[in-house]
Amino acid sequence: MFELTKSQMQIKKAVKDFTKGEFKKEIVDALIKNCSFPDKIWKKAANLGFIGIHFPESYSGEGLGVFENTLIAEELCRADSTIGFCLTRAGHGAELLVHFGNEDQKSNWLPKVAEATVLSSGAFSEPGSGHNVAGTQTTAHKIGEHWVVNGTKNFVINAGAQSGVYIVLCRTDESSEEQNGKLSLFLIESDRKGITVNDVGKRLGCRLSSIAEVCFDDVRIPKSSLIGMENKGLKLVTAYFTESRILSAAQSLGIAQGAFERAFSYVKGREQFGRKIVDFQVTRHKLAEMHTKIEASRLLTYQAALSFDSKKAKNVSKMSAMAKLFACRAAVEVCDEAIQLLGGYGYIQEYEVERYFRDAKMVEMLEGVRGFQKETIMDGLS
Repeated sequence: MFELTKSQMQIKKAVKDFTKGEFKKEIVDALIKNCSFPDKIWKKAANLGFIGIHFPESYSGEGLGVFENTLIAEELCRADSTIGFCLTRAGHGAELLVHFGNEDQKSNWLPKVAEATVLSSGAFSEPGSGHNVAGTQTTAHKIGEHWVVNGTKNFVINAGAQSGVYIVLCRTDESSEEQNGKLSLFLIESDRKGITVNDVGKRLGCRLSSIAEVCFDDVRIPKSSLIGMENKGLKLVTAYFTESRILSAAQSLGIAQGAFERAFSYVKGREQFGRKIVDFQVTRHKLAEMHTKIEASRLLTYQAALSFDSKKAKNVSKMSAMAKLFACRAAVEVCDEAIQLLGGYGYIQEYEVERYFRDAKMVEMLEGVRGFQKETIMDGLS
């Protein structure tokens, strides 16, 4: 078992105390009913430093690592899977600015994300290509002192009115014979002329977050909007996915823990045939398996986060893919079992575990489906 430092334990406690005070059932129920983004909770979380804790201090972060961000994501999603998703993904794609952005890009946007002034949105996947970002068809042509962007991105997290900036992968050399060549990354302000946002429709889970299609029609941006080097965008996005997969694993870990605790509490208080449900051997064995999956997920997720922060560990990409593959699948299985333990009540919104199940499945789809993670793992073994 990992031994957390005193400061890391304090971070977990601070998040836990925050969720106890802010994730009131009546507040959560109202947000779920109205499908409303939790604005007030988001801003309070930012005031406490829970958004962008891994950003440098000079950009309103805390200068801590992915491991500390993992601890926060775990506790937020443990307390509530849906609101937790909103808060942990408030800076979606912003890590690309942290690692590869220029000084103006960092100073202009990272403080706004960390202080909950705006949300950020990574725009990578497209209709027809899914998570195969190498197949990007959105183009950026250089005309004079500007780039002109055309194309469509789908399943863009945080797209819409609250998004301040899109981080967009574009094809900058259509003459390239290689599918994965000549891609570049751009920072595009959300209020640029030519941007339209279309709802993708009702979703299985994570319904409080805006996840939409974003269309770029002759959107003109200055040359300074380029992130990193021209035609090197695929490498940057691949590096970002390594970090983002760890966040998905942490979210899944928290969701699984939250569902387990709700199911455990239920079976301890419910009687059948004159005995507590928790006293039946079949129930005890189910709980033991659920708990084992959660602890295994925690070990993999923490190890991946620590490896990323060390800067020296090899095969971090493989570790992050393993953590995401295992933790996300475990979360779906644990939530499914939680529903079974609650019986008919498991399908009722009042008891929450059905929503945890839906959110777990949504998180599993981020950064590529299971097959994508398996390929990344095998690449790390080659």
